[in-house]
Parts: sequence; C-alpha cells; structure tokens
Amino acid sequence: MDETTLRHQVALTGFAPGVQVQQVPGPGLVLRATDGAGRGLEVQLTDEAARLYGEGPAVSVTLDRLKQAADAGLPEARPDGTFERLVFVGD
Repeated sequence: MDETTLRHQVALTGFAPGVQVQQVPGPGLVLRATDGAGRGLEVQLTDEAARLYGEGPAVSVTLDRLKQAADAGLPEARPDGTFERLVFVGD
C-alpha cells in the first residue's frame, strides 16, 4: 500500500487527538500507534494475511485494532524502549 493511501486510511479510522500512527520497519506491514507519553502498540500485518484477506481490508482491521488499543489506553513501552507487537497472520 502506498503512503498516501495508508495516510488516508489512518485519517478515516479517527484516532483521538495526540495519537500518532506510523509505519515502522519490519516484516510485512508494521504499524505503530503512540500517544507521546511513552505508551504505544505495534501491529504487524503479515504478507500472508494481506494476501488471504486482501490488502485494503487487512489494513483496515489492523488500524481498527490499533484504535481500540488507543481508546482503551496504550501499554507502556518496555524498559528497552520497544513496544508490544501483535501479529495478524493468515490462517
């Protein structure tokens, strides 16, 4: 998915003010939501899941999961500065 389309999907998801979503390096597509206060969560969308469910719908589900976590309160970063990562795999 190109950056413009991804940014558009992020905007449509409606994250709360202060929550930043960005793509980070990793296998497949890795999206990270952070709140600027040391809390965040990553969701990895595997290539297999994107192929199985379709890239657009799979990215939408990934963003929905990040939004749910942000609305509920993102977890604290680990002591080494990394974030918890959920993985969306194809069955």
